[in-house]
Amino acid sequence: MPTAARPPSRTRLALATMVGAALVLPACSGGDDDPAPSTTVAVTTTTVVERENDGTLTLGVYLPLTGAGASLGPPLIAGVEEAVALINDNGGVLGQDIELVSADEGSEPIETLLDDDVDAIIGPASSLVALTGLGPAVDANNGVVTCSPMATARGLDAYPDNQFFFRTAPSDTLQMAAIARVAERTGALTVSVGYLDDPYGRGLSDAFEDALEGRPLNIAESIGFSGDQGDLGSVAADLLAVDPGVVVVLGDADDGSRLLAALDAQTDDPPEVIINDSIRQARQVIQGLSDDFRDELTGLAPQSGTASGDDEMGFFVPHAIDCVNLIALAATDAGSDSPVEIRRQMPAVSTGGRACTTFSACADLISRDLGIDYNGLSGRVDFSSVTGDPTRAWFEIFTFDTDGNEVSQSPIEVN
Repeated sequence: MPTAARPPSRTRLALATMVGAALVLPACSGGDDDPAPSTTVAVTTTTVVERENDGTLTLGVYLPLTGAGASLGPPLIAGVEEAVALINDNGGVLGQDIELVSADEGSEPIETLLDDDVDAIIGPASSLVALTGLGPAVDANNGVVTCSPMATARGLDAYPDNQFFFRTAPSDTLQMAAIARVAERTGALTVSVGYLDDPYGRGLSDAFEDALEGRPLNIAESIGFSGDQGDLGSVAADLLAVDPGVVVVLGDADDGSRLLAALDAQTDDPPEVIINDSIRQARQVIQGLSDDFRDELTGLAPQSGTASGDDEMGFFVPHAIDCVNLIALAATDAGSDSPVEIRRQMPAVSTGGRACTTFSACADLISRDLGIDYNGLSGRVDFSSVTGDPTRAWFEIFTFDTDGNEVSQSPIEVN
């Protein structure tokens, strides 16, 4: 994983002089898999006060340089910087260069950026940071547009964000819909679900159950397991006792993989097993599974590379670039850098008009008073006008070889 020295906590830069380093980061654990707390920060819902339009779009970059997500930040930041530099090279927004202000998601509160009067923020990367610290940025009296490239927690679906929060990575709710579709494709009629019994795992389980509605697949057994349970053999035995056609395991890498090992130990004739994206990180455990069990194992994860399948940019870097372009296009379409006006135009520039794939092409259409449908590096980003989440997404499907390495299968799109 690449690392970087931490820059000053707040740096205002004219992006015309900025050169972003091209960094590559292999897929790894992200903040999107952090467990969601049981409560969220209360956000004011009074009438929104519109911040001043000063003619210069100022973007805050709130991505990690220290802490658990330190290895994720540099490629994302480099992608943001390069996207802004490209926009500025093509005339900027509202006739002015975009300016950047940065703060370290790993060590500084989001208020750091609000103190610098940003109009919009790229970040945070972590779902946990979003759920516990997003409130001041989306407050009705001082809110700014925020766009996360990788916070996927289901707890953000109904976060009280005054419609200031957007994300280009799909919610875990869509991932559960994708798992439900793959489970249905097995032809099985019954499914057992083992889920980590914490807010994160329970949220996934509830979303998966909802996604099964209307499908010819019934839950025969659903069991929560705890990270404090030393032996998951009884959980595995109960999941298998109902003779399910498929088993779905939902959890994190440590405890989810422990349940996989327990299931393997409980059967010589395993059913098909489907796992969520976090468990893919437990490569050593997956490598140690029996060949028969591993052959029945399938995983799903949000597509983190480009829509074309090119992962060389880095983990969710295309999604960060799409955040930049969508905010810049919304400001262009609104003719204002006011966060309230940008917020209003974010869904409008993402769907319903003429398709375009770059800022310059889309801005040209806007200059001719034409509606646009921005289709970015991460694919079609069609924002819901209610939640600010993508209404469709692509998910990687993968199996595993004898060394525990992923073997990519055809991806799946979920609307």
